[in-house]
Amino acid sequence: MAIMSSIKDLKLAQKAALEHRSVISELNALVKDIERCEKTMSSLKVELESANSKFPGPRATRDDIAYLGALLDCAKKKLSWEKQIASLQKRTPALLQRMTGFLNDVKTAPNEITRAQMLQCLESVQSAMERLQKVTPDYTEPQKVIASGQGTQTS
Repeated sequence: MAIMSSIKDLKLAQKAALEHRSVISELNALVKDIERCEKTMSSLKVELESANSKFPGPRATRDDIAYLGALLDCAKKKLSWEKQIASLQKRTPALLQRMTGFLNDVKTAPNEITRAQMLQCLESVQSAMERLQKVTPDYTEPQKVIASGQGTQTS
């Protein structure tokens, strides 16, 4: 009976280790997705600044059309970015909850190396979020700001 118990325990430990690696992998993917959002927003800011400087007012009708086209391209990228952010907001809590469950599980708790890897991943997530917040506009109605062409104009 002791052999069956140890085999069962071994299989449980192997399954837990696999799940722990899966969480670490998902956390690393989360970091990359946050970094992608940061790059998208940085690129979008540059494009908005470029459009605003390339087409200063007052403009001829042809220039207005080109300017509005540039703003439309920026708005499309912003929409894509918002979808990326929504995806992150949706999956992050469940992932963190899974990780917390593993850390609190007495029977299949991760070893010290795995705990350290999880902590490192969390620190990477935090760092990536801080960088993203630095490049993310602090306005609450991006559609109005983009539509008015005042998203990134400097005074």
